[in-house]
Amino acid sequence: MKLFLSFLLIATLANAAEPAFVDLRTVMRLAGAKNDEIQLARARHDEAVAESKQAWQRFWPTLSLGAGYRGHEGRLQDIAGNVFNANKQQYNVGTGAMIDWSPGDIYYSALAAKQRALAAEHLAAKARIDIVTQSVERYYDLLAAEATLTIIEDDLHLTEDYGKQLEGAVTAGTAFRADLLRVKSQISRAKLSIRQGEEQRDLAVARLAEILRLTPDAVLRPAKSDLVPVKMMAGRGVATLISLAQQHRPEIQAAQAIHSSMGAEKDRAHVAPLIPSVQAGYTTGGLGGGPGVGNQWGNFGSQQDYYLGVGWKIGPGGLFDRQRQKLADAREESASLQTSQVKAAVGREVVEAATRAQSANDQIKINDEAVAAAEEMTKLAKERQASQVGVVLEYLLAREELTRARQSRVMAVTDFNKAQHALKRAVGK
Repeated sequence: MKLFLSFLLIATLANAAEPAFVDLRTVMRLAGAKNDEIQLARARHDEAVAESKQAWQRFWPTLSLGAGYRGHEGRLQDIAGNVFNANKQQYNVGTGAMIDWSPGDIYYSALAAKQRALAAEHLAAKARIDIVTQSVERYYDLLAAEATLTIIEDDLHLTEDYGKQLEGAVTAGTAFRADLLRVKSQISRAKLSIRQGEEQRDLAVARLAEILRLTPDAVLRPAKSDLVPVKMMAGRGVATLISLAQQHRPEIQAAQAIHSSMGAEKDRAHVAPLIPSVQAGYTTGGLGGGPGVGNQWGNFGSQQDYYLGVGWKIGPGGLFDRQRQKLADAREESASLQTSQVKAAVGREVVEAATRAQSANDQIKINDEAVAAAEEMTKLAKERQASQVGVVLEYLLAREELTRARQSRVMAVTDFNKAQHALKRAVGK
């Protein structure tokens, strides 16, 4: 049902002429519903699972069922070397089971295939998490652009109202025309900022539509209620977060599975050749025929054949294949080093995400103080202007400072939320 609703929402957004409002949950759901990178990772996982099942199926014997006819006319040589004329025919029908086992090779290759399938499963999970995280970041970019645009529009409306009041004062002769021109210049700059903000918002919409695999001309608007600080990994130290990441990050689990796969390949090169191969077969059915071709179809009776053998392969792919063993050792060591590199990179990502989250949290507090101070400054400047004590420039500068403080807070909240999602991803949640 969730998948159906997701595709229904995709179709609605793709065909909507009016702006469609999306929230964070919708973006996260859409990100995992249609993205082709996730589908590709899932397809690779399915392929690896099929290869693993196929490797285990090599333990089963091969069954055959058939019938045959053979005739001969003309010269023939017997075992003693005599050559003579002979006409004869034979026909047979039956079934058989054929076994050609290399138990060691089959077992270790199947173990390696199973680990590769497990690695593909973890990489598919990583692809989904990465796409969802990127979608969240692009959504917050759109949310920040929309909020910044709203702040500038609010400032423009207030400045335009102030300009109308000032224009009346200029007409009455109680204010200077230079002050009115200064206000009009401020209005023009605000309109220019609005147009630039609309451009940034539309570009953010295009980037979000791309990763959600919507139509490029989709018109999206974010839910303003999402622009609040959301703490998701609070109360945990960096050491605890790193420990969680080492346990849950799909990259680490995939690297460990690949390491285990290389370990199975190493055993396949060292141990499997010591285990003998087994060849066995059993056929049962009937055989008939006799002298003459086409004129005798009797003489039909049952027959059974069976054989069993064991042996060792010497040389390439078998015993004393030193180069194969060295190659397997090198690959296993390389996989071990790669696992260590992945763990180190994950630890760095956790520290970076935690640092950004803490820094953004501190910046929110600082910006709250700046917004409060700017609001008080704007209020005082307005009061001074009303009492003819202040000047227009003071009020405009105060409003400009308030606008910058509000915009800075929007970016701080955006960075904080993006850092929280990045930290959640870093620990594998």
